[in-house]
Amino acid sequence: MRHPALLFDLDGTLIDSTAAIRAGLRASLAAVGKADPGDAELSACIGLPLLHVWLRLGIPHDQHDAAVEGYRRWADATGGQRLARPFPGIDALLRRLDAAGCLMVLATAKDPQAAGRALERHGWAGLFAGHAGAEPGDGPDKRGVVARALAQLPPALRSQAAMVGDMPQDGDGAAAAGIAFVACGWGCGVPAAVAAQRPVFTAASVAELADWLLSARRP
Repeated sequence: MRHPALLFDLDGTLIDSTAAIRAGLRASLAAVGKADPGDAELSACIGLPLLHVWLRLGIPHDQHDAAVEGYRRWADATGGQRLARPFPGIDALLRRLDAAGCLMVLATAKDPQAAGRALERHGWAGLFAGHAGAEPGDGPDKRGVVARALAQLPPALRSQAAMVGDMPQDGDGAAAAGIAFVACGWGCGVPAAVAAQRPVFTAASVAELADWLLSARRP
């Protein structure tokens, strides 16, 4: 196994939630009278803390509550992101890593409560040593999230950990924490922007990621 500890992003890495997130953001925009900016711009919001999603979409502070309410109405009517499913092969990969003794922590831009619910929903709570999410005061990056996730690992393992994710923010957070970045090619990240973060490996599929993570050779 290449890394005895791993931090995993959630949306676009473990679960296929892109369509659901875009639909929810469209409901939020409609609730405040904003035009739909298109799939590319909505996908670029994935991986940002919620406050920075609203700022990127041009929703002023005095309309944030209305945007959230629009999202909640959509989620209540449709099931929201509860309908998102793990990418094929992800559940098996997580269980193989757990059986091999890898310590895993979820590092997501969702709030910590939503991160915990996601682990429970997918039956992964027992596989992860902890989870970290966006906190008030975080910037548009994931540096704080990655740092808080890393702090949940035993000190001796932190420098040997890697961040696994699909977005440039994942790579930036890993670099700021001084750990390796492993990129997932099936998510929302623009390939050139992800490559600019200098991942130690880019997996084109879950099977390729599994083979690389579970191989004996260290990077």
